[in-house]
Amino acid sequence: MMKTLRVILSAVVLCVLSSCDKHDKLDELVFVGKMAPHVYWSIASTTVSAGQDVSFDAQYYTTSDVAISHLEVWYNVVETEKKNVSAPWVTSKAYTVASNLTTERRKSQLITRYDHNESYWNEKERAYKFAAVFPTSNVLSKVAWSDAEFDSTNVVKYFGDDFMQHFKDSLYHTLIANPDDAWKDFNKLFTSADTSDIRYKYRVKYFTPYTTKSHDDVSDTDYSHFVDHVIPAPLDSLFLTFDFADIISSLHTDKYSISYEKSYQLDAQLKCLDTEKTAGLALKQTITLN
Repeated sequence: MMKTLRVILSAVVLCVLSSCDKHDKLDELVFVGKMAPHVYWSIASTTVSAGQDVSFDAQYYTTSDVAISHLEVWYNVVETEKKNVSAPWVTSKAYTVASNLTTERRKSQLITRYDHNESYWNEKERAYKFAAVFPTSNVLSKVAWSDAEFDSTNVVKYFGDDFMQHFKDSLYHTLIANPDDAWKDFNKLFTSADTSDIRYKYRVKYFTPYTTKSHDDVSDTDYSHFVDHVIPAPLDSLFLTFDFADIISSLHTDKYSISYEKSYQLDAQLKCLDTEKTAGLALKQTITLN
């Protein structure tokens, strides 16, 4: 029995020692990559005009025996395009066509290279320091248009050839889906029109005869609506008398509910490379262009 016990204990000890031996060898096999240079930078301003240089300060050093070769600035180009159009006189259910699209227009690429120079050494900081700039493109200027004097050329340019007609058609079919609410909206549009506009008398002539009143027992009030709660046939033709500018205007004002904006930003990064092409990376900086 004692002999058996000694055999079992020996086996356990051997197993433990074997496990420890494997663990030690695993540690020995862990691959440690090449030590990259350390690099840090600060941007003077993260908002600049397109075409303006971006100023920065850099600080870098290496703890490796491999010499530093040079530094590089890389960045991509991200475009954000926002569109918003609405019919402000529609109160029954807000009608707005809007989009907000962000697209990477250019993947990150090398912009500028800076040669390393031993004269950059700063004994106090125990690191190399230098100041430099990198360029931006003037074709990436921000574009913004809204509440300005109406310009159909800009609508076509920013929204497309068929947008104005498509907006009118979609709005009309959305409103007539509910005749009672449609009456409230069209009444506001037709009867609030400029009385000096020659079209005004036709709007009243072809809208008013199709209007009647009913009593709501729940609220104990009278309300106006289309006769038989049905959209009148002439309404289609009547709506066509309005231009796209009429449809998106705030009644009795010179403001239009349309806006367009295209802007760009750069995600920039400074890299420090040694002679073996091992790169140290500074934190990315986002630059907004105006």
